[in-house]
This record gives sequence, structure tokens and C-alpha cells, in this order.
Amino acid sequence: KFEICGSLLQKLSVRLKTQLAHALVLSKLDYCNSVLYGISSKDLQRLQKIENSAVRFIFGKGKKAHVTQLLKKVHFLPVEYRIMFKVALLTYKCVNNLAPSYLKELIAIRKP
Repeated sequence: KFEICGSLLQKLSVRLKTQLAHALVLSKLDYCNSVLYGISSKDLQRLQKIENSAVRFIFGKGKKAHVTQLLKKVHFLPVEYRIMFKVALLTYKCVNNLAPSYLKELIAIRKP
């Protein structure tokens, strides 16, 4: 069974593998990831390993393959930057009245 799945996965296009990675892995990493702001570096490394594995799957690379250039090819941010981007995006939306009221109430703008 697994040999059949492995040979089928090798025949999938990079685009389809990217869609699978988004649907099955990255969507889970991105769900409420702003809550992960400030997590320990050990936990951050664990999450990064998951993203790295997804990128290796997309390009059919082995465990030892470097992923920095592969992340750039598929336009994936490293997990730490994904979290920071989400926090920045939510802050932007709150400041510009694009966020729901329950989030806007949490932000207080100070004037210098």
C-alpha cells in the first residue's frame, strides 16, 4: 500500500503538492498562530521542523536537504516570521478599523 502511495506522490506536480501542504500542514500552523507569539525557541524549532518537512515533501528532497531556498521558491515565511506577520496584520487591522470590535477594544492608541 505505502509503495503505491509513494509512487503516486512522486508523480504529483509541485503545484499540487504545494496545495496539499497548504491544506494539510500550513493551515494548521497558521490557525491562531498569533497566540504563539513569544513561545520558547525550542517549541518554535519544533514548528519549523514541520514546515521544513512540508517543503521537502513539495520538492521531493531528503531529510538532510537545506530548505531556505526551497522556502523562498514557494513563498513560505519561516514559522517565526509567520507569527510576527499575523500579529502585525491584526494590529494594522485594529488601528485602521478593519478588525472586529472585540479585537479593536484590546488596542489602545497612544499619542506622543
